Formats: sequence, C-alpha cells, structure tokens
Amino acid sequence: MNISGVKHLDRGMQRVENLERKALQDLQDVFAKTNHIYMFCYDALSGEVTDIHADEEEMAYLRKYFLSHKDALVRQFRDGDIENVIDAPMEESHLMMRGLSLRGEKRKLIGVWVMMAIDGNALSEDTYLSNAYRKTTRAQFDEATELLETLTERYMEEMIRKDRLSDDLGQVENSGRKTEALLKKSEALTEILKSLEEDGDFIHVARKILEQVTEFFGISNASILRLNSDQETVDMIIECSKSRESLINDFHHVSISDLPFFTGRPYTISSSADAPKEFQRFLNKYDVMSGVFLPIKVSEQNGMYVCFLVHEEERRWTMDEVKFLNDVKCVLQTVLVKRITKNSLASSYSTLESILENTGCGIAVVDARKRMLLYTNGTYKEMVRNEVDSSTLEMLLLDTKDAETKHFEYHSVASDFWYDLSFENIHWVDGRSVRLCTLYDISEMKQYQKRIERQANMDYLTGLYNRKRCELDLDIEIRNAKRESAEGALLYIDLDDFKNINDGLGHTVGDALLVAVADEFQKITGVSVKAYRAGGDEFALIIPASENQRIEKIVNRIMDAFATPWNLEDQEYYCTMSMGAVYFPKDGEDVTTLMQRADFALRDAKHHGKNHVEFYSEKTGERAIQRLDMERALRSAVEHDCSEFLVYYQPIVDASQPGHPCRGAEALVRWQSKDLGFVMPGDFVPLAEYLGLIVPIGQHVLLEACKRCKFWNDYGHPEYKVHVNLSVIQLIRDDIVLTVQDALESTGLMPSNLTLEVTEGLAVQDMEAMNRILAELKKMGVRVALDDFGTGYSSLSYMRDMPLDTIKIDKSFIDDVGQDDFSDAFVKTVSSLAEAIDVDVVVEGVEDQKQTEALREMKVDLIQGYYYDKPLPQDKFEEKYCIETPYKL
Repeated sequence: MNISGVKHLDRGMQRVENLERKALQDLQDVFAKTNHIYMFCYDALSGEVTDIHADEEEMAYLRKYFLSHKDALVRQFRDGDIENVIDAPMEESHLMMRGLSLRGEKRKLIGVWVMMAIDGNALSEDTYLSNAYRKTTRAQFDEATELLETLTERYMEEMIRKDRLSDDLGQVENSGRKTEALLKKSEALTEILKSLEEDGDFIHVARKILEQVTEFFGISNASILRLNSDQETVDMIIECSKSRESLINDFHHVSISDLPFFTGRPYTISSSADAPKEFQRFLNKYDVMSGVFLPIKVSEQNGMYVCFLVHEEERRWTMDEVKFLNDVKCVLQTVLVKRITKNSLASSYSTLESILENTGCGIAVVDARKRMLLYTNGTYKEMVRNEVDSSTLEMLLLDTKDAETKHFEYHSVASDFWYDLSFENIHWVDGRSVRLCTLYDISEMKQYQKRIERQANMDYLTGLYNRKRCELDLDIEIRNAKRESAEGALLYIDLDDFKNINDGLGHTVGDALLVAVADEFQKITGVSVKAYRAGGDEFALIIPASENQRIEKIVNRIMDAFATPWNLEDQEYYCTMSMGAVYFPKDGEDVTTLMQRADFALRDAKHHGKNHVEFYSEKTGERAIQRLDMERALRSAVEHDCSEFLVYYQPIVDASQPGHPCRGAEALVRWQSKDLGFVMPGDFVPLAEYLGLIVPIGQHVLLEACKRCKFWNDYGHPEYKVHVNLSVIQLIRDDIVLTVQDALESTGLMPSNLTLEVTEGLAVQDMEAMNRILAELKKMGVRVALDDFGTGYSSLSYMRDMPLDTIKIDKSFIDDVGQDDFSDAFVKTVSSLAEAIDVDVVVEGVEDQKQTEALREMKVDLIQGYYYDKPLPQDKFEEKYCIETPYKL
C-alpha cells in the first residue's frame, strides 16, 4: 500500500512522517483534554510524532510511572494483527496505559497512539495528586479508547482513499504531460514545415527553424557550420543562442582538424557518455555538456553541419529527440536544395513524406476548397482503421463550417477511441492552400479521467453511486420530468437501529449488512432506477418519470426485503428501515429542496415506528419543523443533567392475594419540558434513540428508580421491586454492567429488587451477546424480564435459552383474553411453560375485571394495567401505595 506520507520500513512497521503533524497534534490535545488523559502518537523507529500536552510537574510524573513502558508496549504491535488495543501492565492499580494502533491497507501497522490515564476512583488514601493532574475512571478511559479507535479507523480509511485517488491522478497527470509534450512537438513541427513555403534566403529561413528548435527543446545553442572553399577551414554562418555569449565571432576559419565531428557522419554526445579525446578537447574548449551534430549534404558533398549544443546542464538525448532533430536537418536540407536549384518544393515531396511518416502522430492534409483528401501518413491510417471511423473523420476534416477551429477533441463511436485534433492552414508542395491536421490518440488519458470520475462518484464499500452523484443525477431527472410533464420519485432510506448493530456486533457485520442492502437494492430497482449510498446507513433511489408506474411496486418490494432476516457471516440478523419519499417536480424543482423534503418525510416515517414509509406533504414539513424544535429542546434538557425528565410509576399487583396488593412498580419516563410543556414518551423516546440521547436519559431513570425503590424498601415495603426498561442502545454498551452496578452501590438498593426489562427485538440480533450481558447482570443478583413478549420475532425458545426471571406478555394478547381462543391459548401456554421453568409471568394492559378474572383462571398472578392504576408521579404513587412512609428523600 502506498499511503500518502507513509513510507515502508523494515520489521513490518511503516513510518508516520508526513501525516499532518499539526493536525494530529491539535486533534490529540483536544481529545486528551476532553477525556482527561495524556497521550501521544509514537513511531517505533523515529520516536514521538506528537508531543504530550503537560506541564513540568505532570511530565515528571509521566516519565517516572509511564514512559518507561512505552517501548515494550509499542513492540507488541505487529502488521496484520487483529488486535487494535493492547494494555500495558502497571504496578499501581490507579495507573492505566494502553496502545491503540494506526493501521493502513491489509492492517499494515503505521503508528501507535500511546494513552496514559489516572483512575481517580482507585487512588489510595496514601496517594495524593493535586487537581492539576488529569484524572478519569476506568469506564471513561474505555469509552475514550473506543471513540479514538473509531476516529482513527475513519481517518485511515480517508487516507487510503485519498492515496488511491492521488495515484490515479498522478497517472492522469503523467498521461497529460505526455500529451502536452506531443502537442508542443506538433506545434513546433507545424511551424518548421511552414518554413518550406518561405520566400526569403536560406540564412533567414534556417534561423527561424533553429529558433523553433531551441525554443521547443530548451537548447542553449543551435548553429550551422559551412565548409569553406579551401576545404580546410569552417565558418559559422547561422547561430541561435539562448543562454550564453555568441560563438559566431570565434567560429571564423576554424581548422577542420579541430572539429572531430566534421566527417560527414552524425554524432550524438550525451553528458554521461565517455567521449573520445579529440571530442573531449572540443567540448572543453567551448564549455559544451552535450550535443548533436548532423551533416547537411550540398550536391551530395559534405558541405555543412547543423549543431545543437547544451552548455549549462547535463542532458541525455532520447531517441525521439534525436529523431526530431534529424527531421529538422532534412527540412534544412530541403530548404537549401530549393534555394540552390530554384525549383518548387515538389521536387522534395519524397523528403517531406519521409518527415511526415516519422512524426509519431497522425498527419492528414486536405484541400478544403475542393473537398479533397491529399495525404495521410501511415500513423493516421493505423490509428483510423475502422471504416466507419475513417469515413466519419474524413467528413469532419473536409467540413468548412469550422474552418477557424484550431483544436478540439473527437470521440470515435465505432471504435470507442478518443483523438486530439489540431489544424493549421499552410501552403502545400504545389503551392495550393491546404489544412494540415495532426491527430493524437488520447484514449488512455480519457480512460484514466473516466476512472477518476467514477471513483469520485462511487461509494468504495458498497459499489453504489455516492451522494454527490445522486445530486447530479437527480438534477438531470428533474429537468427530464419537467420537459415530459411527468413525475418521478426520490426514495430516501435509513436503516433502523444500524448503530446498534455496528457498535454491538462490530464494524465487520455492519459493513456486511450495508453491502447486502446495496445488492438487494440493485436487484429490486433494475437498469433505469439507480440506487445510491447517501452516507452512513442512508440510501437513496431515483425513479425516473419514465418508470412512474413502478413506484408503488418498488416501494413494496423494498418493504418486503426488510421484513425478512439478513444472512450475514452465516448468521441471520433482523434490520428494518424507514423511508421518506418525494415526487418531482411536484414536491420541489431543485435538488436542495427535494433532498431536504425527503429527509423531512424520512424523519416523519421514523416517528411512526420501524419499517414505515412516509410520502412528503405540507403537514410533513410542519412536523419536521416541530421535530427540529423538539430536538433542540431535548438536547438542552440532557445538557442540564436530565432534570426535566420525570419518573412515573405504574403499580404491579399480585392478583393471587386478597385485596390484590401492590408488589412494586414499573418506572416510566415523562418529560416536563420548559419549552414544550409535558411530552409523552411516544413523542420523544424514538427521537432520543435516533439522536443517541437515550443513554444519559436511561441512566437518569435507572438511578432515580433505584433511589425510590430503596426508599420504599427501607420504609415498610421490603417486598417492593422496581422494573426499569433498558433500551437497545443502553444494553449493547460495554459499560452497561458497570452502570447498573454504580446505580446499586450509590443507592444501596438490594440487587434482587431491581428488574431490568429488555425487549425481544434485541435478542434476535445476537442471542450469544445478549445472553452474555444478561448473565453478567444476573451474577450481580439483578432480575431480568423479557418485555413485549409475543410481538415482533417472538420465539418460545427464548424462555429456554435466555437467563430470565420474568416474562411480560404484551397488551395485544390481553385485549381479547377470555373472548378469543388464540389469545387464551397463548397466555395459557406461556403461563404453563413459565411455571415449569420457575419464571414469573406479568401481563400488562389489563383494563377491566373480566380480563382479570380470566387471567386468574389461567394462574397468572402479577398484573399491570389501567384497571388497577395508571402511571403516577412519584409523590402520588407513594401517597397511594406507601401510606406508612411519611418521609421523602
């Protein structure tokens, strides 16, 4: 892999050299300060890439306790290893040190973040550290590590992507430079050929030719030497000098013996060549670094030499350069012969043809007035072998409409070649006015450009077009729909709970899901309907106006695809989606408006629940504005310690005992917003989950519920238990066990009086991971309940496979209990199985006495519902169910 700024090194390590050091330092300093840790980026060979941000006292402490471990820690990382994070063993329990790898392609090791932290909770009474030292907790250190790992992975992915684009751009630039050189060569050759029609004397014409050569090649000196009549001395008759004093005054009657090249043969001397002694004397005398010496025949005699000299710099002549200079010599000789014989250049047609046949590009000469093709060289014929291309290109060359056009690109449809064409008006050998066309094959450069454009418009992971291409295509389809007076559609799709899958099951599974979804979209849509990855877990589909009749069918097929599990790495995972849809041009006539309104519709769909589709309307826009207001208020409430979130309690009663006494309650969150007033959970919880704010809200509810249950237990009701719901996002976090443990320890609540309710929807995602987490919670003594049992993807096997204490049967089965055979059978079956495996059953949503009596006959004891009481504020609940508790916290 060739990442920009990263060099390959021995021992499997790559060196962090030109990564933006200042950017890394700034990122590191902000991250370390925010997370109350110390850190630096380290390269095993060159040492620290970034500096530790700390004062002298802190640095002394770090050197004493941490930095001696850094080399051993870094040496543990190897190319290709699966581990990204390695902990260093520390002597003191309050010291934490770990390394986090920076990896390139194929997990090639580039560098290591070295992270150091002080666990403030683990400091002994004998250890004192002032507030100047940064302190954190082990859980916060783990969270900081996870965040840095994610940021680093994204940073390296972007580096790799940029490097690939840079490589391809380099190839395009290289191809462009070659094409530019060929174009310059063509221009120079065209100007030189023009000299064939000049009427001036030989010296005037030859000087113009030499000026073209020195300008094109950057040659220091070009000159023509002529043998004098004494056949023993030589004069310089023409000189074009660009970078030093003229030689022409010193080149008068120079002895031919001092000119070792004046033998009638051509000589090419490069700077690196070992020249014979007589040539070396000549080169030293005139300070020549390299040169080309070509004879010009006069009446078949060796009468002249054209010399091309380089003085100031070393030069190795290429074959193309020498070939070009030989062509120039031929033109000079033709001009000379013309002047000598005073005949037309027609006598030199063979010489001209020889030149044009060896130019390295296609040449065509046309008489535009007579619409006649006069000449094409062999290169042109080789490049345009296809008969259709040849006929089409000939018509283009003979077309006089664009006679003033000097240069353009032409695409040959039949052979799919691209050509660069240049035109120049000249006089032909017979004196007529003609157009000289030079033709270069630039197909390779165009292919590179197309590849670069494709990469700029493609999503690397899924192979779909990206958001940028989506916006370009959408603009085209809007215009098409308006022109055809028809309607197309934009479908905007977001995967429900994708973050939970990605964080809980790993990026590998998350990426596999994105690829599977992309493949499914391509199968569904067909050729004319295009699918795009708009970013993250968001996708877009454009249905053109020509496919208007298929919109409903496509939407239904997408819904069906998400109704079944996804097979990822030989396991099945459920993931639904929410979709927002807009019609164009009805819902908007520009890309920005349509994308915004599709997003509004998508948010509305998420508000209505998972696997839901919402088409945009004016009410959608109004609701979107309301949701934006709610989002701002929600963020503000969380920032202010969640004090606006109230905990209500709905009693759970024991119907098997006289009077149906209360046995505890389920804690339910409500929001008393200072801006929006009283908000029910159905209105704000989905948004909180979408924004990732449910974690701090859930922690607040858990802590408050534990406090109140401890209070009830201490003041006369030790049998009371509190049920607290855990969201999917909370449960898959690595710190969930620590969070619950902290809540129990800080409140003193007996673990067996806390029941954590989880939804069955998470169980289907990863049963093994679910059971592992629940087992850790139960090891603490906490009880576990499976909520909403009977809905979604329920399976009776959960009762056997999951470490449960309680099953909560969903309200949908209670509504018709005692009246519907299926509901009765379901409740009886669950109750019987629960009794057999010693698991409690709680039914929720009981609203009348008939339901209660039917449930008693089915041996269901624990009941929750409005028949007994609605969710109550804390004070109302305690006043009603904790009569003997006059004290309040």
